[in-house]
Amino acid sequence: MKKILTLLLAISMLSIFMVGCAPSQEIDDDVKNVNLEEIHEAVKESMGEFYGPDMELSEEELENLIGVESSDIEEYVAEVPMMNVSIDTFIAIKAAEGKADTIEAALEEYRTYLVEDSFQYPMNMAKVNSAKIVRHDDYLFFLMLGQYDDREEATEEERLEFAQDEIKKIEDIINTFFE
Repeated sequence: MKKILTLLLAISMLSIFMVGCAPSQEIDDDVKNVNLEEIHEAVKESMGEFYGPDMELSEEELENLIGVESSDIEEYVAEVPMMNVSIDTFIAIKAAEGKADTIEAALEEYRTYLVEDSFQYPMNMAKVNSAKIVRHDDYLFFLMLGQYDDREEATEEERLEFAQDEIKKIEDIINTFFE
């Protein structure tokens, strides 16, 4: 009986040792590599004529406007409107390893600035207030897009809800790339 117990103990210790020494699988194994250009094209296609951004941002402009350093970025697509009356913005970033939190913080700081401190035309307030950051692991998206609710009788709350629905449509498109 003692020998059987010793044998079972040895086997269990050996199995624990083998599991502990086995190469670990990172959580990142489940992370999909997606093509930011494909996501960008899908968003543009879904919005059609209502896609407003028409000027690409350089890395320097991205750093100056948003506060995201180029060394923190593996790849990106960023567009804003050429005309300053419109505010539509699409930013998609694949963060360099270990930099996603830093980029998310910079995007959130930019969103907060737009909502709390920037001057906005009244027609843009619903879009600004519904701007959203979407994150999938090392992929981050800043979304401030969509049609305007141009109903004259719409309340501010209805306009905000409309703008949030527009962002949700875009978020749903992005999410399909990560399923």
